[in-house]
Amino acid sequence: MAGQKTWISGQGNQQFGDFWASSKENGLIKTLNSLSGYQPGSVTKSHVFGIFRVEEDPLNRAFNFWIATEAGSATIPEGLETYWVPACKWAIFSNTGELPMSLVEAEMFAFMEWLPSSPYQHANAPELEVYPAQDENLVEFWLPVLEK
Repeated sequence: MAGQKTWISGQGNQQFGDFWASSKENGLIKTLNSLSGYQPGSVTKSHVFGIFRVEEDPLNRAFNFWIATEAGSATIPEGLETYWVPACKWAIFSNTGELPMSLVEAEMFAFMEWLPSSPYQHANAPELEVYPAQDENLVEFWLPVLEK
């Protein structure tokens, strides 16, 4: 994937919203859509998505957050960085509604209800915030998992 990152210093959801807003204003979203050929990615089925780089310590909620697109073999424009999201098993939690609450609700369900009673634990991989192109009201939270 290719995109830009910002440091999230804790639980403040406003930091995410501010980064998304500035990315729209400064043309990053347009650049990423252009890089993807305005086509949804083959894995995420999304044009642009968020990456929570929590793989070193999923309990530490201070991390780099990326806004990115699946870049494939495209030439990466100057000003963008690349990152290879490792292959892993994902538990995907979908929700509809107004952002950011619909995403927060999906995350809270994943962590507070589903994960503790599942046969899985958080894998050492990033979490994803995905917006499938087929439904503009849908958000998905991708939780990397491995068996306990």
